[in-house]
Amino acid sequence: MSIIVNLYIRKDDPAGKRAREWSDALQPEFPHILDLRDIDTRPDWKQAFGAIAPVAEVDGRRLAVPLTQAELKSALALGKAIGEYRKETNVPKPVQALSNGADRMAVWFSHHWLGAFNGFIAVYLGLAILAPVLMKVGATRPASWIYTVYSFTCHQLGFRSFFLFGEAATYPRDAFAAATGIDPNDLWAARTFTGDPILGYKIALCERDVAIYAFILLGGIAFYFLRGKIKPLHWTLWLLLGVFPMGLDGGSQLLSYLPFLHFPFRESTALLRVITGSLFGLTSVWFAYPYVQESMDEDLAVKPPLHG
Repeated sequence: MSIIVNLYIRKDDPAGKRAREWSDALQPEFPHILDLRDIDTRPDWKQAFGAIAPVAEVDGRRLAVPLTQAELKSALALGKAIGEYRKETNVPKPVQALSNGADRMAVWFSHHWLGAFNGFIAVYLGLAILAPVLMKVGATRPASWIYTVYSFTCHQLGFRSFFLFGEAATYPRDAFAAATGIDPNDLWAARTFTGDPILGYKIALCERDVAIYAFILLGGIAFYFLRGKIKPLHWTLWLLLGVFPMGLDGGSQLLSYLPFLHFPFRESTALLRVITGSLFGLTSVWFAYPYVQESMDEDLAVKPPLHG
């Protein structure tokens, strides 16, 4: 059973280099898994260890600061003795070595989940914006693929979408009807209209969805610098600031389209869709991401890190 050593260092710090050399020198006598953690890559690590690095944790127990070779050797000797005792008495070790690729992938994701989330949102939003660009340059086939795929996640109504390379960025319901000759009540025609050289070409996500994903991405980037420093948004504030405004705006618009309810007809505006979508995206990050980070940190606490 391997001993786990987390070593928090700065990349070019001579003291950190010495600590790693101590680890390498002790490896033959006390085999262990070394996880080098550059504190400058994580704001929470930098805040916790910036003034005292290098800092070592041996099987979850933090060693005294400043770190010495004797202290590290003593901790490794203790870890080895405990491991041998557990082996002899058949007591399972709380943290077991990585057994397969799936375990290693889980550890990697626990370290890099925020980058993965932000990357996915950036690609998803970027492809939606790429569709009108492709239309503009004449690459209509790949653009149509994007519109088709995104039609499963968004209504794509032309009078509720942004346009690029045309006379205006948006065409509200009446302006859309006048410019295209399409009856806005013909939802299929309004949905499948992708644009033309005069009006421009439609982004593959509606105005509200563009705002939602743009602010999820911006919030995710901000969280990179703030994680470890902010607490999750309370769920009541998330509902009040994020969910309720969007539900009120979108819900009242939807209900007004149902003739049997006899609601006064209402069509929202691009500005309201952007504001409510932005609030929902930003507050959702503030509400959810600190909990995700906490979960990932707990996973890292019970799984051995990757080799440094």
